[in-house]
Amino acid sequence: MIRKLADNLYTFRINFKKSPLGWLNCYVIKGSKGGRDLLVDSGFNTPQCLKDLKDGMAELELKPENTDVFFTHAHFDHIGNANALQEMGCRLFISRLDYEFYCAAPWEKQVANSCKDGVPEELREFMSDRKGVPGDFRPVMLEEGDILNYGGYALRCILTPGHTPGHFCLYEPKDKLMLTGDHVLFDISPNITYIEGKDMLEDYLGSLEKISHFEVDMALPGHRGTGGKSFRSRVQELLRHHEARLREAERVVAAGDHMCAYEAAAHMSWSIRAKSWEDFPISQKWYATGETLAHLVYLHTHGRLVNYTDDRGLSEFRSV
Repeated sequence: MIRKLADNLYTFRINFKKSPLGWLNCYVIKGSKGGRDLLVDSGFNTPQCLKDLKDGMAELELKPENTDVFFTHAHFDHIGNANALQEMGCRLFISRLDYEFYCAAPWEKQVANSCKDGVPEELREFMSDRKGVPGDFRPVMLEEGDILNYGGYALRCILTPGHTPGHFCLYEPKDKLMLTGDHVLFDISPNITYIEGKDMLEDYLGSLEKISHFEVDMALPGHRGTGGKSFRSRVQELLRHHEARLREAERVVAAGDHMCAYEAAAHMSWSIRAKSWEDFPISQKWYATGETLAHLVYLHTHGRLVNYTDDRGLSEFRSV
């Protein structure tokens, strides 16, 4: 179902079956006076997501040859239908940093490297068989500060690394409107996972501080709704959330003497309906491990934990 949010600004859902995310909010800005239309994000590369995407485009009378597609970041639930949209005739846009990340860090490599973090073979095999991976696509690459003009809106690309290395929010100062992608979500916390050689949580917290100074009356997240929360209050809530998680990770490692990320994740608290770590949905064990590792790496970077490789080749953490 299409919802009108403001002049020339609309949204519709791309539904995710069996995912705790529920759905993707796909946003559309209709061009004025014959201008081009803008569509934001696309869902997984699955038949159901593509159907929802095409149905929404048809209801809004979007013609591919007159439609530009902006991807907030290079995760599969956002860029999954990039190749399909390209083949339909759309023009694609994404940040240069995230496109380079997507090309340089293929999914298979990320899964294989997780063995050093204690991820068991069963989980690695499950994740390597994931569906919905995008095919090849050739976007126009954007830089921070670039302006996208559609339907009377001048949307500025704001670089907000953390969820991915090149995540972009779009900000319209005149209307105090921000499309937040997955940088700021309101009733779930964005997943901050580890990327080899980077402190992604450090980047994420810095990006939260960066956008906390923006005047935002209308925040448009990539998933779910805002729950009536103000933008600034949610940013502060997320900052407090991660500081609490850092303290919890320190306690978990101290109690176990030394731990790899998978072991530590099993002892962290999670808002998932499961009696124990063994009962976790297998895909959620993957995301929980990545999130835990991001916090452990931050603690190591800031001198609060020691990181070393043990005689099994595992990346272990222990208290200072």
